[in-house]
Amino acid sequence: MRMVDVVVVGGGIAGLVAAAFASRAGASVLLLEASPAFGGRASTRIVSGYHFNQGAHALYRDGFLDKALQDLGVDVTGRVPALAEGFFVDDGKLHQAPFSAAGLASTTLLSEAEKGEMAVLIRRLIQGSTETPPGTSLNDALAALSPSSGIRSVLAAMVRLTSIVHAPMAAEGQALLDQLRGGLTRKVLYLDGGWGTMIDGLRSACVALGASLRSGSRVEWIERGPPWCATLADGTAVTARAVILAVNPAQATVLYPALKNLRGTTDAVPARVACLDIGLAGLPQPDVRFALGVDRPLYFSVHSAAARLAPEGAALVHTLRYLEPGEKLDRRRLIAELEAFMDLAQPGWREYERARQFLPAMPVISSIPLAATGGTNGRADVVVQNAEGLFISGDWVGPVGLLSDAAAASGRSAGEAAAMFARH
Repeated sequence: MRMVDVVVVGGGIAGLVAAAFASRAGASVLLLEASPAFGGRASTRIVSGYHFNQGAHALYRDGFLDKALQDLGVDVTGRVPALAEGFFVDDGKLHQAPFSAAGLASTTLLSEAEKGEMAVLIRRLIQGSTETPPGTSLNDALAALSPSSGIRSVLAAMVRLTSIVHAPMAAEGQALLDQLRGGLTRKVLYLDGGWGTMIDGLRSACVALGASLRSGSRVEWIERGPPWCATLADGTAVTARAVILAVNPAQATVLYPALKNLRGTTDAVPARVACLDIGLAGLPQPDVRFALGVDRPLYFSVHSAAARLAPEGAALVHTLRYLEPGEKLDRRRLIAELEAFMDLAQPGWREYERARQFLPAMPVISSIPLAATGGTNGRADVVVQNAEGLFISGDWVGPVGLLSDAAAASGRSAGEAAAMFARH
């Protein structure tokens, strides 16, 4: 039995960030990851020279994750995608994306009157003057913003793009509109080599700061402390003054059943997408690199146009279908729908296909910020009450951020808080 200051369970973004900041704060740290590799949903696999992320990923510049990477000295490279040059799709037709002033002026997606109203709304979103009452659903929030069904559909599509959430009746409006504002005011980066390069950088930062990382080490349960005891699948045990559970809500309640009483665990509603990622020898239509569905929850983007993800002259394309909570569609139907969207954006692509990856129900957020529970303010706290020395982190924890930004923000807070607890 080994004693450390902090045990971190889970080696995804939240866990690696937590381990790094706990180590930086002076704690001895052991991170335990059940899988053979670190990264979780941020991992990358290489097939025939194509770097496949787990679906489409983008790093928000100056977001919580980006700031954590900067503070840890983790360098990532890539480029900003030219989404303003892309298209929105409605009724099977391509329309210029209304992301820029020129795009909004030239798009055939909206009437002239709607264009003027849309310009005003975008300014309000950027300024943060579109606050809606807490607990208002996205559907009701959009209805309050505009009487135009066309504008509401465009805004809903933009919300899906920035939040990867398709739950207009259940999701809290302000949380998703805040995420949209971030998408309008901050640039995103597609990473060279995929997000696995970022995970490698976080691993190196953890090791440089003195943390011990062990993959293939599944924790079966933890026993209350302090000191806390983590028992692994092979029967070994580790004791620690503090524990950070950097896992999803279901896993957290298995490891420590008392968390079933914690908000955001048993009532968690995950966001999922169906992803079809395709490696092409080239692009049949080089000018179409981004397309977003308006009347259907679909997405298409050539990430290799902005990042090194494919062999020279080749292309890596991401398509996805946003799934509503509880929505289950036949695998063949999903593939056919995504391939048809590819046909629209890149007719003739089948002759160029060299590799593919299909993920029928990829989890992108462990728990949607729900209107019924107060959005991000209703998420679980990093510090677990009535369990001294127990902390949690992940994209479902803490009052700030969505997606990887929420994971990084809660991971950093958990790491620093756990180190302070353990060292004092």
